[in-house]
Amino acid sequence: MNISASLRSTLLALGAALLVQACATTGTPDAPAAVADDPIHLHALVRQTAPAPDWPVLRQAMDEATRSAPGVTIGAADAQGFRIEIPVSDGFTSGSTVIRPPLAAALDAIAPLLAAEPGVAVKVIGHTDSQGSEMVNLRLSIERAEAVAAHLAERGIALDHLSADGRGEADPLTSNATEEGRARNRRVELLLREMR
Repeated sequence: MNISASLRSTLLALGAALLVQACATTGTPDAPAAVADDPIHLHALVRQTAPAPDWPVLRQAMDEATRSAPGVTIGAADAQGFRIEIPVSDGFTSGSTVIRPPLAAALDAIAPLLAAEPGVAVKVIGHTDSQGSEMVNLRLSIERAEAVAAHLAERGIALDHLSADGRGEADPLTSNATEEGRARNRRVELLLREMR
């Protein structure tokens, strides 16, 4: 069947108008449109505010969950949240972003607790030692943070709760002059804050 160009565009416009009208309808023909104070009829794109996290309780749960994960440090909880520091000397092969079993085990212990907290945002920050080029280290730290965020997302943490960044060698915990110091500086931090 050969449809003329003008008829085709008229049909497309009519179809688009019907689709927009169907999407914009907020009530049934016999029911009034949704009102702002009626939670049953609120639009699906309106995000309900999650309850504020109980940081001390969550911190305690994280501490218990990571007891068998060597080197994981849980920072003190305050009104804004807290920080989790995970060493990655055994978490990635040198120069790689593929997560190895020791890091996966630590993340898998943390993920269910984070997934159960709708009010928590997680910023993953990657760090490297000072071996090699500063730009290569910065890129590697960002890619590793993104790999950790993807791992957490695969375990049920909503994507809009996750962000990733890298600092490369810029924020060492200690001197990079020794292998022990370099190993300590290679880490991933999870900064937990309230969703905004």
